[in-house]
Amino acid sequence: MSTEGRMGLPKKLEERMRLRSLRPDLEPLARELYELSSAGSRELWADLSPERLRQDVGLRQKFYGLAHEGMYKAQAKIISRVTEKEPLDVSEILLFRGIMDSIAWAMIGGQLCYARRLYRGQKQPSLANSNFQSLVAFAEQMREREPGSMPLLSDLTSFIQVGDAMCVSQDRRISIVEVKEGEHNKKILDMIGFYHQSGCERFRHLIRDTESSSTAQQFERVLRQHSRMEFVVDVMKDGFAHDPDSGDAVSIPEPTIFVESWDENLQGVIAQSQQRGWGYDVVGSIFMAAYKNEPWRRAGHALFLSILAKEGDIENDFCIIRLADCMQNPLAPPIFSRSLPTDVMFDVLFGRMNVCIALSIPRLIGECEEAGIRFRYATKKELAEARKHKAEPVIYQGKGLMFEFDGSETILLGGVLHRCLFHGQRPASTILAVLESSKFLDPIK
Repeated sequence: MSTEGRMGLPKKLEERMRLRSLRPDLEPLARELYELSSAGSRELWADLSPERLRQDVGLRQKFYGLAHEGMYKAQAKIISRVTEKEPLDVSEILLFRGIMDSIAWAMIGGQLCYARRLYRGQKQPSLANSNFQSLVAFAEQMREREPGSMPLLSDLTSFIQVGDAMCVSQDRRISIVEVKEGEHNKKILDMIGFYHQSGCERFRHLIRDTESSSTAQQFERVLRQHSRMEFVVDVMKDGFAHDPDSGDAVSIPEPTIFVESWDENLQGVIAQSQQRGWGYDVVGSIFMAAYKNEPWRRAGHALFLSILAKEGDIENDFCIIRLADCMQNPLAPPIFSRSLPTDVMFDVLFGRMNVCIALSIPRLIGECEEAGIRFRYATKKELAEARKHKAEPVIYQGKGLMFEFDGSETILLGGVLHRCLFHGQRPASTILAVLESSKFLDPIK
């Protein structure tokens, strides 16, 4: 069987980069959900400014109250469809999770450092098989108690895996909630409440000795859930906490470090494609292309890959994605969270445009060296140290990559490339930010 596709390109890669589309008849619903989830406060936008929003408490509460109302309505529409007997198809699942993820990213201010603590690397429950009855009841009660709040159900997202719901109040206070029902669960929660209040470790041993094995196991399981929720809240509130699963100390550096973006360049490429059917640009080590209208949108990805092939080994020198891949990556903001015109988002989702992006490792090294960041290959010991902390070092030509600036040094991890590709960050600027952050914390963790 041939491993080559059109133009002699690797068949699997060429197939992965082809144009795909959500089910066309979903577009009206998709636009309605996007409007609700992202523009509930639209009536205030005409006279709004960041300074006024910061200074006027009443306006700020009204703004967030309206935004949360739109988000809640979008969630309610999704729940209504999820709870129907007819199974969801792949297009619906991608759309619904994308909308709910965009709400979640808005709630956490778009901060990847928070999203990483909410994501535990597990597979989310199937939307078709999730039992929402008690969760929906909780969300309705929360809205009744706090009308301006937004109780987001975790199972509807692709990355919130701590707690059953993440709630944000009208004044932007975030809480994570575990929803339990029944007398037995009440008993477990009462025991956990006593354990926390008393601080008595012997009580924990007594439960193991005097209660049934199922009760003791559930006590430990719920205790772990509470520890994870407290950990995430502490990190978001204080910037420091110990991960209850790994025991690692997690720190978020206080100084704000700004990272350059290539989003504006992408917008330029998309504008070119709208004018002539295709657009192309190279920004440092980032290659980008957009293809709209026939024949470009069907064949453009092959042209993009052939351009990369002239630059180097496309299977080893490049990390290559479609912009639409963000809808299937838990820690990538969905397309609804990107700085793109609304029509472009739906062109990408519904097969009217294919946007291809690649990061060149050799160019990344050159880009960093031009910025004054020194490069060398990692030693075997440095690679082993990174893996000991369960990090994922980038391997290029069989070796890890080390970067150093102003006395700070770090090994290049896969998370950095993820930020460059899916969060629109310039690679050299991102690596410099990691090195700056490493003055305050251990970059491997």
